[in-house]
Amino acid sequence: MVNSSKKRWIWAAWAIIWPVSMILIYQQTNLDNLKWLDLSSFTALAIIVALFPIMVNQIPVFFLNGITLVIYLNFGLFVELIITTISVTIVLLQVRMTKQDLFRIPLNYLMFFLMSVSAAGVYSLFDLPGNASQALETPMHIIGILVYSMTLFIMNHILITLSRRYIYGKRDKIFERSFFWEFMTTIYILPAALLLHLLYHKIGAVAVVFIGFSIVSTSFILRLYYRSRSMNEHLRIVSEVGHELTAKLNVTETLDLFMERIVSLVPADQAYLYDVTDGEELKLIRLYDPKERSIYKQGDQKKKGEGVAGSVWKKGAGVRYGKQKQWKSNWNLTESHSESLMCLPIERNNQIVGILVLLSEQRNVYEKYQFMLIELLANFMAVSLLNAQHYEQKKQISERCALTGLYNYRYFDEALKGLFQEGALENPVSLIMMDLDHFKQVNDTYGHEAGNDVLREVAARLSQEIEDKDAVLARYGGEEFAVILPNCGSARAAKVADTLWRSITAQPFQTKNTLDFDQNVLLKMTVSVGVASYPENSEDELELVRHADRAMYVGAKQKGRNRVSIYHKLNQKTENIPM
Repeated sequence: MVNSSKKRWIWAAWAIIWPVSMILIYQQTNLDNLKWLDLSSFTALAIIVALFPIMVNQIPVFFLNGITLVIYLNFGLFVELIITTISVTIVLLQVRMTKQDLFRIPLNYLMFFLMSVSAAGVYSLFDLPGNASQALETPMHIIGILVYSMTLFIMNHILITLSRRYIYGKRDKIFERSFFWEFMTTIYILPAALLLHLLYHKIGAVAVVFIGFSIVSTSFILRLYYRSRSMNEHLRIVSEVGHELTAKLNVTETLDLFMERIVSLVPADQAYLYDVTDGEELKLIRLYDPKERSIYKQGDQKKKGEGVAGSVWKKGAGVRYGKQKQWKSNWNLTESHSESLMCLPIERNNQIVGILVLLSEQRNVYEKYQFMLIELLANFMAVSLLNAQHYEQKKQISERCALTGLYNYRYFDEALKGLFQEGALENPVSLIMMDLDHFKQVNDTYGHEAGNDVLREVAARLSQEIEDKDAVLARYGGEEFAVILPNCGSARAAKVADTLWRSITAQPFQTKNTLDFDQNVLLKMTVSVGVASYPENSEDELELVRHADRAMYVGAKQKGRNRVSIYHKLNQKTENIPM
């Protein structure tokens, strides 16, 4: 965004420089012998060419330079400036401008004014003899014309680079795509312009019709070519992104990658991704809002038919608008800064599973082919998301205990080994081992379903107490539980162990006696806890497990159960461990 101060300076500079300079140039211009019919022909040609600009990186490229060369040679600098201003105005009317972008009008007027004056000044340094009809008679005349054209090209590129850097704050590469397209059009149009100049002095204004038709046709064809090339480039990118999405086996990564690629593929100041939940509501699961202008937040929900997303969901067809007045009255939206809007359903197996909404502050920014590409990419994402969900479900089944929902022994073992492989030698790691006391009596007295109730409740209590997101809470086996605490020394681990012990022993467990007509019973459970830490009292992961297990059995079980035992506080002589 360009701040208001810069905009005011641009308007002030134009208001001072442009009118004063035009008056001074006019005073040095002789318009007595001006052929108005001929001038009208050239003006019409310049306007028609201006109707077909090629937008390269939001920079208009068109064949104006060659035409202004002929106008300058035959009618002088003042007339060339007037026609250039008219042509630039035509181009700006086609560019997607909002009220905030109106400063681009005086900015472009100043830029083209400096280009024309610089080129004319360089050409005048050659001090070539003769009138316009003799402009191609000597090698010096031709060199002067070439220097004039190159001056226009170089000044155009310099001014664009400076304005984007110091006005828009964008540090573009010096040789971007727009540079090469501008250079190509300059080289291509120069011979046609020289031919137009020669024919004009042979057959008059009718030359504008013959050569002008060729120039306009070429301009139109190049515009179509560039758009086709851009579409092919976007298709290639969509294909690559589709491969990227299919490679993701994580739901979060899939959604994040999709949003990242969408906002890089098409201009978007805001992007909303909704998920259809239970076929009844839309839930906002991803929000792109770098300028923080949206009133919505992730997790918001909408009903079918509510807002633009709900309406598209209800109708089953996407919409695309270029101006705010075309869509704002249809929905109760408050995005006053947005102009262009594109909203499309995301389908999988002929069912709508999500809605994507894109908003831009530029007008008419979304083209039909972009709508089709985004729709294709969104459907890619829908399939990839389903694959990721299936993968995560299978992964959860393989990693989780079906009864308690905690990690299983396999995951516990891999996680502990992974810590030591990832540089745990430099960071402390603690391990808490827990074993429910006399748990077999619960199964024998009240039935295995009662025992299962206790195990589920123990898992719930432990999960509630574990605050460290990096901790791994697992069902180690049977009635044993384990907690891996990365970056945690023995002192803090002892406090965590005490908290977990209290969470189990403080309140009784409610279950039913399945062996006696499902009578409700309250069970007072106790737990023996052992704690060991690396590197304080172990050298690797295997020793860490052995020492935590030893602390639990020797320090807690053998000493009466229902307590927390820290390994380094044990009497280190060899003792028999009950099996």
